[in-house]
Formats: sequence, structure tokens, C-alpha cells
Amino acid sequence: MSQKVISLLASAFENPSLQQKLHSANTPESFVKIASENGYEITKEELAKSLGTVHVVFGEVVLSMMDELMAGASASNDKTPTIEKISGTNVDLVKRLFSRGEAFDSEGFITFFTENPIYQFGNFEVCLDKESIKKSADNFFNQISAVYHEIKVIWELGDLVFVEMDVLYWRKDGSLISLPCTDIFRVEGDKFSELRIFMDVNPVFDPTLPVPQSASVLTAKEGKQLLPPGTMRKHFAEHPEGKERVKNGFVPKWSIAGPKWQIDYENKANDKSSEQLKAVGELAQSVMNQDWEKVKTYLTPDIFYKVGSGEPVYGPQAVVNFFKQVFNNTAVFYGHEVRKVWQEPDIITIEMDAKYQLVGSKKHVTIACCDIYRLRGNQVSEWRVYADMSPWNTL
Repeated sequence: MSQKVISLLASAFENPSLQQKLHSANTPESFVKIASENGYEITKEELAKSLGTVHVVFGEVVLSMMDELMAGASASNDKTPTIEKISGTNVDLVKRLFSRGEAFDSEGFITFFTENPIYQFGNFEVCLDKESIKKSADNFFNQISAVYHEIKVIWELGDLVFVEMDVLYWRKDGSLISLPCTDIFRVEGDKFSELRIFMDVNPVFDPTLPVPQSASVLTAKEGKQLLPPGTMRKHFAEHPEGKERVKNGFVPKWSIAGPKWQIDYENKANDKSSEQLKAVGELAQSVMNQDWEKVKTYLTPDIFYKVGSGEPVYGPQAVVNFFKQVFNNTAVFYGHEVRKVWQEPDIITIEMDAKYQLVGSKKHVTIACCDIYRLRGNQVSEWRVYADMSPWNTL
């Protein structure tokens, strides 16, 4: 590795701002340009020789250069470049599997496994078929609000894929826990025959268990934190399948629960849709908080609101009055489990289980419903709730 590259890396690890800039590069040209702008004149050739050992900084520039380097070497001397294989079909397969987990899509999750897989999560019972994996995944999803895989290192070795990462979990109470984790995958064809997850997941279920910040796999020398690469956020924003799944409603739960991170779409239209989804999520939270003045800020002056076959309500104050009457006399809305989200230009459709506590009996009831929001900008102009509200009448 050239001394110039070593000096650049040393500066990047000491300077989080420089590291973030370098990681934003998705082509070798842009990486070299950023390095030059920060006083480091390096060439593509010098960069190529260094890719295998410094992926944590170079990020996706590795992906953009791999095919070019392999083809160039073969054409010039019929030799394969001595670059550690850190990305490829199997790595992509892992990220696609993680995307199913982050969207709580257990049906999609198990399609990535062979008919006779081995699935071991920590000290839980080992699953030996796809149906058992689905039950295990569903059980886990029901106990959290969102999950995110903050990948530090991912690499292939034959039919194995190794992943070192922090896994971020958002509990039902809104709290966040980050836990170190290593996964080992074994691949057969285009499916996983084994997935073994090595981690202590107990703090997810018991918030009293202490987890020091230094437990992170992103902890570097002297306890400093490496800037995480955001691999899975990029997957949903940039990968063709990731973008298509978001378009079809399989959004990661962290975009609608937990941190409500925005998915960084490539164009303004999708940026607009993401902002609208965020607004709808904040509207629901404001209703649960009974923050009526804030609720009205998310509604247009001519808002149309209708529940089931009931009479429509017009205007922000009338909508608030409706909620107040229901909360005081019938049932209090305190949470929801989102199953799927669909987005079209200025239209958001959400399938969910809405949770209420009845005012009289204090009984908890769950109502399956589908809400359709039509928006102007980031305000809701039409809100229709399709559901059987008869459980409200339960004694």
C-alpha cells in the first residue's frame, strides 16, 4: 500500500468528517476527487491495490471497481488481481435477507433458505425447517418495533459469508438498544443452508441489563467509534430490489417506527413521499399523545375524515372533536402494529392492527383496519379508515 494511501487512511480514522466524505463516494473517480480536495493526491491504481483491506472506509467504491479491476487484469496479463473478495452474489444475498427482516417480512425471509436449513439464533432452540424459522421470526418481530443491521465487515470465503455488525433494536416502549453480533451463513446454490447468529440478545427483553457503549463492534483504538457505513439504508435507497420492495409497501420498520429514518431516494419525488410518510407517522403519534394542537398542524383546512360507514367529518377542529369524544366516552387509541405500507404520489395506504382501551371496562381490543391518506404537501386532506369498529361496543 502506498504511503499516500496510508496517510489518507490515518487522517480518515482520526477525522470523522473526512471519513464520512470518503465513504459517500460510490465510484473510484469520486473517491479520488474527494481525496484530492482534502490534500491527498492518489491514483485509481493506488486505490485499487488498497481496496481489499480498507473496505470500512472505501465503502461502496469497492463494488463499483471490482468488475473493472477483474476485467482489466485479465486483459492485460491473464492474471487475477490479488484483491480479497469482500463483495459478490452471496454478500448481496445476505443484504437482501436483512432487508426482509427490517421490513418484518417473515414470508419473504424464509424464501432465502433451503428446504432443510439450520437456523440458530443465540441460545434459542435451533430451527430445522422453514416453518420453524418463520415462527421464530414472527415471535421476535412481535416483541420489537424496529430492527437495523449496522454492518461493519462482510466478506465471503468459498460458500461461507461472515458478517460483523451492531444490531439496533427499538423496543415497544420506544427505547433503543445496540448489540454486537456476528453471523455465519453457508450458501447452497442461491439459498442459505445455514444461518448461525452469535450474540447475547437478552438486553432486548430486559432493559435492566447494562450494555456499555464500548460493546459496539464499531469501537476502534482507544475506545473511539468508527463512523458506521449505513449499508442497509443504502440497500433500500439504491439496490434495484430494495427500491422495488419499498415501492410495493415492504418498507423497513425503522422508517415508520423507532427512529423513523428517511430512506434516501434518488429523486425529489421519492424524497417527497418519504417526507409525507414521516408526516403521517407523526400525525398518528400526536393522536396517541392527545396533542390536539399538533394534530391540527398535519391536517389541511378542508380535511375530510371518515371512519367506516360513519358520517364524514370536515375541518381540523371537527376531527379533533371527534377524537376527543371517542377517547372520553368510548375507547382510547394507544398503539398500532403496522403490517404493510403502500405509497403512490400523494397517497399513503397503511394496513395495521389498531389497539384501543375501552373507557368503561378498561378492556384492551385490537381492530384490523386499513387507513388511506391523501395529502397536499405534508398535510392530510382526506383520511378514510376502513374497519369493523364493533369491538368498541364490547362490554
